[in-house]
Amino acid sequence: MKFCSKCGKELMDEAVVCPNCGCAVEIGKDKAPEVSYDQAVKGAFTTNIISAVVIVLGVILGFFVSILLGAVLILAAELIALIPNTKVQKALKKNGLKSADKKEKKAIIKDLKAKNPAYKFSMILAVAALILLILLLACPYFLALFI
Repeated sequence: MKFCSKCGKELMDEAVVCPNCGCAVEIGKDKAPEVSYDQAVKGAFTTNIISAVVIVLGVILGFFVSILLGAVLILAAELIALIPNTKVQKALKKNGLKSADKKEKKAIIKDLKAKNPAYKFSMILAVAALILLILLLACPYFLALFI
């Protein structure tokens, strides 16, 4: 139930103007709810499976079909692997941690890595995808040197 801030009359929840005094009803700007960091990485396991499959497809297509297609898939896999990290950064912002709290951010992320192996693995997949991307793109140049 809502009440008018001016006259105190009970208002319907949908009311935008008080029927008694005509005062505009204040739409509460409640503090943004705190975001659970565990919820932020809830889908990390699924994300890791998708990323790993796309990495394997990228490597196979890169060597047997087209290097460019393989590179694009591996780059996509890297971006997919970074999704849990992006969700954590959004949670940090929603919970009010500004860039000045770098120590607190590092502590939260370190705690997440300890509690959620899927989150840690997603970072490993992102680094592996980056290395594979570099190797895949550099491979034709190295092969050209020896031919």
